[in-house]
Amino acid sequence: MCWQCGYTDVVKTATPKSTITSDALAIGGIIFITFGFFLIPIGYKFGWGWIANTKLRIFHSGMMLFVTLETLLGITCPLTSIENSLRGIQQSKSFIGYWIKQIIYWDFPTQFFIILYCVFLGWTFLMWKLCPPRNTKGVE
Repeated sequence: MCWQCGYTDVVKTATPKSTITSDALAIGGIIFITFGFFLIPIGYKFGWGWIANTKLRIFHSGMMLFVTLETLLGITCPLTSIENSLRGIQQSKSFIGYWIKQIIYWDFPTQFFIILYCVFLGWTFLMWKLCPPRNTKGVE
């Protein structure tokens, strides 16, 4: 249903390419943040060089900080806003869009996400302390 006018038969205004791009960016960000939680300590233990990359770790921490702050402040993710604007509707009705929504968007209270993101932000900072990045150019 269109959130502006209430009609159920809304014509999509976005091209499939633009909505796929916004979906891909969102999924890429989710994968990057989530896998970072696990791969950083595992890679540190096994001596994987790319785990110690300072720029990668700053980017990972920054993205987690951004997600946590936008949730604390009640801000909708910019990629979600862009996708909704591109589609001209509030929800996706495609098959793939339906399943992406089922996997990514959980129907829990905001407080749940605030606690979850704060815990994982704390985990990110703890990994920074326990598994510190190293200067990849050899200069400490």
